[in-house]
Amino acid sequence: MKLSDAIAAGIAHLTQNRLRAGLSILGIFIGIASVLCMMAIGDGAKKIISDGIETLGGVDQVQLRNNYGYYRRGRWHWISERLKLEDALAIEAEIPNIRYVLPKNERYRILAISGDGSQARPILEGVTADYALGMHWNVLEGRFIAKNDVTEALQVCVLGNNVAAELFGETSAIGKEVKIKYHYWRQASMRARVIGVMAVKGRGFDSTWSLDDVVCVPLTTHQQRISGYDYIERITIFTEKDVDKSAILASARAIIRKKHRNRDDFVRHWVPTGGVKRLEHIQRVIKIALGSIAGFSLFVSGIGIMNICLVSVGEKTREIGLRKSVGAKRIHVFWQFLTEAVCLCFCGGILGIAGGWVAAHGMARLAVRIVPIVPEWPVVLSLHWVLIALVFSLFMGVSFGVYPAMQAARLTPIDALRTEN
Repeated sequence: MKLSDAIAAGIAHLTQNRLRAGLSILGIFIGIASVLCMMAIGDGAKKIISDGIETLGGVDQVQLRNNYGYYRRGRWHWISERLKLEDALAIEAEIPNIRYVLPKNERYRILAISGDGSQARPILEGVTADYALGMHWNVLEGRFIAKNDVTEALQVCVLGNNVAAELFGETSAIGKEVKIKYHYWRQASMRARVIGVMAVKGRGFDSTWSLDDVVCVPLTTHQQRISGYDYIERITIFTEKDVDKSAILASARAIIRKKHRNRDDFVRHWVPTGGVKRLEHIQRVIKIALGSIAGFSLFVSGIGIMNICLVSVGEKTREIGLRKSVGAKRIHVFWQFLTEAVCLCFCGGILGIAGGWVAAHGMARLAVRIVPIVPEWPVVLSLHWVLIALVFSLFMGVSFGVYPAMQAARLTPIDALRTEN
């Protein structure tokens, strides 16, 4: 008897007892499907947060902002020191492993009016020439702000996609004038010529604003003609990939102290990795909890498969005796019954992968309807989880199939032929 014939005999026996085999597979299917479903939903949530951070420049950044005051003994104490443009230039010149340093001022409650009277209420940002590169923001039409625009404080502007649509509809905005003024302040308006329209950027997962609702002007123009302030509200430092951000932050604070009489208490910082780290912590907790439940479920299913295999050995005892009497070896009998257990678990694993994928898509659609945080919840089923599921299924089959297979292989031909089924 060939080894391949023994394996084929084991598979054939499963097809003869389909209901019993299906019930044995069901437990493995439920355990594998539940784990993969939650992993796909969890990795999808991580992708949502990562994509949201990416729309605002990515995780490789550190932001410095002004701290306007603090409470002490029940009283508010103002801090008059502020970040300056010279601080941003010094940070960019002196700190290595930095791609861009983007100083920025912004104002809300802005009213933008086109030549035909159309209005929009965007966010007004004073930025430098590298802003679009740092934010991974593409130009749809025209160009972005250039260094000369900032140096000369020119009255030019770049429109976000939504703002351009509100002000000019489907017609080109390039070369046209926009009147910009504070909506609630009695202040003279500023006229700016449109030099560019940006591509659609979208909104981040936890962001309250979108770059599509922004009007960008040169930073110096914002300071001189709109805000009247000579300081910088925010400095964003974009680092090289996987650079130690704490070291970058320490170097930046050292430069600020050097330029502000050994003070840096007026600066606070923000690193956009907190959401991802919190999600990873939650995922670890879920994996431990779900892994424990699924492990117990798979263990019970494995015991059921072992029981089925032992029943199969009892049913085929005389057949084992006949095969051994005509020359079948122990290894052939062993592989025949081990094949049954492995096939049951492997089929459960394959069906569990498909079931987990289908269940994950169903849960994703349900999550969007119940909690409409995002328009679409991505389902991310990593290849390594699929491979882990397959390997674990084979491991279960081997672990719970070895004992019945050894029991069958140890039977002697005489004892097996004497047995009455």
